[in-house]
Amino acid sequence: MTPEKQPDSVRRAEGKIDEATGASDDRQKYAGRRDVSGDTDALEGQQRHEADQAWAGPGLPASSDAQWKGLLLGSLVGGAIGLVLLLPVAFIPFGLSLTGRLLMCGIIGALAGGTAGALYFGGRMPELEGETVDADGSPSVGSSARDRSTDDRGR
Repeated sequence: MTPEKQPDSVRRAEGKIDEATGASDDRQKYAGRRDVSGDTDALEGQQRHEADQAWAGPGLPASSDAQWKGLLLGSLVGGAIGLVLLLPVAFIPFGLSLTGRLLMCGIIGALAGGTAGALYFGGRMPELEGETVDADGSPSVGSSARDRSTDDRGR
C-alpha cells in the first residue's frame, strides 16, 4: 500500500517504529561513515563494535543488540496479546474450576504469544536497525528490504 493511501494511524505507528529503531539510511548499523568503502580495517572495526554490544547468557546463544531487544520486546508484547486472546477460552467449562481454567489458559496464552513475538521480533529488529546490510550498503539477500515489492524498511 502506498503511503498516500495508508490511514493516519498506520503512518503514525510506522513513524514511531522508525524513531524507536533508528530508521535505516542504507548503511550498516555500526558503520562510522555513510559511504562504506569495504576496506578490511573498517569492517573489522564494525565487527568489534557489534561484538561489544552482543548479549549472551546461560542457555542463550550470543545475540546482537537488535536481536536481544527484539526478544525482550516480542516476549512482552506477544505474551500480553496471547494472554488476552486465549483468556476467553477459560469461560468454556471443561472439567476444572473457573480459577483453574483462567490460570491454565492465561499461562498457555502468555507463553505461546511470548514465543511467537520473540521469534518474530528477534528476526525483524535487526532488519529495522540496519544490521542486515551488506558491506556495499545494499540489503542482504533474504532480508525483506531486498524484496522489490517493499519499501526501504521492508514494509
